[in-house]
Amino acid sequence: MNRYTVFWLLILSLAGWLRFHDLDNRPVHADEATGARIVARALDGDYRFDPVHYHGPVFHRLGQWTSSLAGHHRWQEMEMLPLRQLTALAGLLTVALPLLGVRRFGQAPMLVSSLLLATSPLLVYYSRMFIHESLLALFGGLVLVQLASGRAYGAIGFWLGLMYATKETFVLTLAGWGIAAVLLWGLLGKSRPPVRDLFQKHRGDFMIGIVSFLAISLAFYTDGFRHWQGAIDAVRTYFIYDTTEGHDKAAWWYLDFLAWPLKSGGLWWWTGAPLILAILAAWKCRTRTVRFLALAILAQLAVYSAIAYKTPWLMVLPWAQVLLLAGFSLRIVPPGNSWRWGAACVLTTLVSWQTLQSWRSSFVYPSEARNRFAYVPTSPDMENLNGWLDQLAAAYPELPLSPIGIIGHGYWPLPWYLRQRGPVGHWDHPPASLARLPLVFSMVDLTAELAETHVPIPRGLRDGNPVMVWVRNDFWDASVAQPHP
Repeated sequence: MNRYTVFWLLILSLAGWLRFHDLDNRPVHADEATGARIVARALDGDYRFDPVHYHGPVFHRLGQWTSSLAGHHRWQEMEMLPLRQLTALAGLLTVALPLLGVRRFGQAPMLVSSLLLATSPLLVYYSRMFIHESLLALFGGLVLVQLASGRAYGAIGFWLGLMYATKETFVLTLAGWGIAAVLLWGLLGKSRPPVRDLFQKHRGDFMIGIVSFLAISLAFYTDGFRHWQGAIDAVRTYFIYDTTEGHDKAAWWYLDFLAWPLKSGGLWWWTGAPLILAILAAWKCRTRTVRFLALAILAQLAVYSAIAYKTPWLMVLPWAQVLLLAGFSLRIVPPGNSWRWGAACVLTTLVSWQTLQSWRSSFVYPSEARNRFAYVPTSPDMENLNGWLDQLAAAYPELPLSPIGIIGHGYWPLPWYLRQRGPVGHWDHPPASLARLPLVFSMVDLTAELAETHVPIPRGLRDGNPVMVWVRNDFWDASVAQPHP
């Protein structure tokens, strides 16, 4: 076993530990819960792609197969751990992608890229969540690997098709790559071949790529070519998609999030060091691959920044490309042991800092407001909810603690935590029978409706968003009368 094999095994082991260790240590995020609910519909056989919301079908189909393998076939049986293992695996495979570039680019740059991918707090944190971005980053990375090889157009089309069927933001990544290709074409000057000759030479390859793209994307959107409305909806989604309110931010928000240091809750957070290495690589390395990657990153950041809707996880794929580019900075290190030792010290410091931030964000403060990567996190109070409800039910065993009512909007991930508690009804406005329910979770003020029949108990739902739990008087009185140790 040579030293490079040892290095790769160590990097992948570290990446695996950061992504899989204690994977169920954080409360279920609202986006995870809604994704799991759609997986449950797929398990029930009634899933159809929704062009208005909830993104593409690949994520939910893979979640369906993962849950089935885990022996979970209904909403009430589902657990979050197998679903998170799916995205954690995608994150680990993304770390391994530079292995595919070793023959073309050499061991050292690819090892650095992989090490930065392995320890990135942004990538670690969101690969431990059941959301689309880890899959999108993996498929996008595979597209770049195939592009760098200059062949396998069928594979390029296949991975692009999976990106398209994973999330509609695929088009933003594709736009960035397209802009980069046009700019790079312009930079080639007289050395570029005529477009007509290029097309004639690769016409067959282009057709193979297009057929591959259409075949895999349509297979998912049409549910195995059975429901062709899905093919139409796959296009309609770009015109009718409805984003969730409350996520509009300034144009410079991503730059601030990725590059600017932040002190929060007594802790310093900064992820910008790899960006410096990426800039150095783009400045000094003039190969076509490095130029394309640098231009693509700039174009994607510009496109994403121009859109008002912004969340941290949308940067997972662009940031993965930054980390890939940063690995090429090793090529600008001058010869000589002193320079090499200096570069090793810089890299060790950077990786240690990234690992520390990954440990803090994913293991120490996974759902706290001080965590820079915890975006609208679920309150840890939700993890104790069912234990408290069990105590209420045990205090008054003569009657069931159901059905349960949820009133208002923005209540996710609450249905996930109530999935095993019998009938749960959701209403935008209070129904006439509300006072008869033993338990009501409310996102709106129900004092006028329930003050005489229920006792209000505030509980945490999401950061800055509490939920009021109205417990019917008979259950509450029985609970209060119970002896407490």
